Amino acid sequence: MGIGTQEIDLIPFKRDRSLRAFSLIEVLLVLGLIGVLMGVVAGNASAFISGSNYEPPDRVLKRAALDAVYFSSERKRKSYLSYVEDQVMFTVTDSSGAILAEHKVYSKVDEDLFEDEELIPEVFFSAVGPEAGEAGGSTNFTEEQLALDRVAFHAGCSQPFEVKIVFREESSTIKFDPFSGYVLADPE
Repeated sequence: MGIGTQEIDLIPFKRDRSLRAFSLIEVLLVLGLIGVLMGVVAGNASAFISGSNYEPPDRVLKRAALDAVYFSSERKRKSYLSYVEDQVMFTVTDSSGAILAEHKVYSKVDEDLFEDEELIPEVFFSAVGPEAGEAGGSTNFTEEQLALDRVAFHAGCSQPFEVKIVFREESSTIKFDPFSGYVLADPE
């Protein structure tokens, strides 16, 4: 090579086969799959949004019961735990009816929600009657006599109570410890 001259190679450079790039068909196939996945996600977005609108009523009830225990022991006055069906929430109130805490099942309540009765939880409070009999497994009180509109908490404790919740065609009964407000484990 001389100074000032440049050598031009007229033979094209051959690439190594292991360094191949994606073909146009492969790129279009991947873009198509991404489009299909985005369509599926966008189609189910409303289900995700409506599913995030509510919290299971039993979980909300447990939190509300603990709040009732807290307010009664903190304020040294009675607090009451109740369920307000038309607002789909559990409330903790004082003796005058002032709301101390609200625990909503649905973050957003509108008229469309009440069109489907299955979406509104049915909540039944009842006292646990004193056990009677030789084995001590039953009570002499009827369900009507044990039914409660609200549960009273005084100095951090309540009468023994249980709550039956019917929600989305499922029924569950939760028994609470009267002193701590925690759920009692089933012996079964």
